[in-house]
Amino acid sequence: MKPMKNYFYFLLFGMLYLHFQGKAQVNTTNNRISFDVSNFPQNSGTFNYDSCFAIGKDLGMTQVGIFQNWTAIETAPNTYNFFIIDIANYYYPLYNMAVDLTITPIHTNNLEVPSDLTSIPFNSPVMINRFKKLLDSIKFHAPNLSLSSLVIGSEHDVYMGANATLWAEYKTFYDSVTTHAKVLWPGLKVATELTFSGITNQNTFAQALNANSDYIGISHYPLNTDFTVKPPANIANDFSTIVGLYPTKPICFYQFGYPSSATCNSSDALQKDFITQTFLSWDTYASNIRMIDFTWLHDLSPADVAFYGNYYGLTDMVFLEFLRSLGFREWTGNGIDKPALDELRCQAKQRGFNSLPLNCNITSINEEQTNSIFIYPNPATSIIYFNTTEPLQVKVYNVLGEVVIDKQVNNKELNVSSLTNGVYFIQVNNSKSVRFVKE
Repeated sequence: MKPMKNYFYFLLFGMLYLHFQGKAQVNTTNNRISFDVSNFPQNSGTFNYDSCFAIGKDLGMTQVGIFQNWTAIETAPNTYNFFIIDIANYYYPLYNMAVDLTITPIHTNNLEVPSDLTSIPFNSPVMINRFKKLLDSIKFHAPNLSLSSLVIGSEHDVYMGANATLWAEYKTFYDSVTTHAKVLWPGLKVATELTFSGITNQNTFAQALNANSDYIGISHYPLNTDFTVKPPANIANDFSTIVGLYPTKPICFYQFGYPSSATCNSSDALQKDFITQTFLSWDTYASNIRMIDFTWLHDLSPADVAFYGNYYGLTDMVFLEFLRSLGFREWTGNGIDKPALDELRCQAKQRGFNSLPLNCNITSINEEQTNSIFIYPNPATSIIYFNTTEPLQVKVYNVLGEVVIDKQVNNKELNVSSLTNGVYFIQVNNSKSVRFVKE
């Protein structure tokens, strides 16, 4: 029996060696990393926009987002404030940095049109022509700004719900102003940003709205309905779902984050694991998912949390903690890097986005990945999870090639608490193998 064991041992390792040699599919040629750098720590005397911007640029940010409600620019009917646009026109060209410009007639659950238009339907020529005038003015004030995309509306599926009339009116508005924008900026890519829930649950409306979109714009925070977090491994299913809905158009996540607060049943470690799983899953769909904008650099201050809670009309403590703890750095003091920021730097470095002098103690690309089957966490102590809800036939081998677990998994969980600490190999459906560490 020993020769057979040795043969299987070398065969298994040979299969794993060939599998692990694959390089990451995400790359600087076809994919983009963006980073929300607009908020600052408590003692921001040592932190300003320049230093925040440098963090994103150093880790591999290749484009940046500017987010403006329509009413933040047209502050009163036909009265404009182009302060942010004017600064952007000067600042970002200095760094050869393209901009994803989001202008919101609707921001989540809030209508953001000038006061004289609040009772005007979106398909009205009055509404459409006023937005076109806004775009004309932006073009005039920002002739040097390179737009990687123009995003019209943010999470407006929340406002429109299942109201077919609102969706149809907004589509007329969106199609018309998109055509105008492309005359102003030849070659411009245009998107409209829906929530992950909206783009999947309101699929018929979303598909119609996106018929003329160049990019499929999404905001995504993997949360349960009570604002607690879903397991990071779920991101693979989420990516698979959205690619299945839009297999032929580039997908851009204009908001993408994961809170770290214990109130949301999360932690710094889970936020870091979310980044790991994101890049492993992104590799699988690199040809479909063009860009991810990671949200956001610092946790929010108490004042900012109160402001956004009031803006969205939500005072639930779990929601407020979700908002507060989305950052990659703490808000208190001068800010401290969370583990997720180092993980983002390292995952980006492995894919060629930066050359920072990092000590990246992370697994090699695709080491936790097998033909779209992922396990989480790795290493683990008791339970591991699979990123699929399909029944799986799972075999676990020790380093001698002996089968130590052989069972059908129907709930995407496998209890490995009976195993002694060490290195194991999981084979899924008799054809897929991945290294697993029990500790």
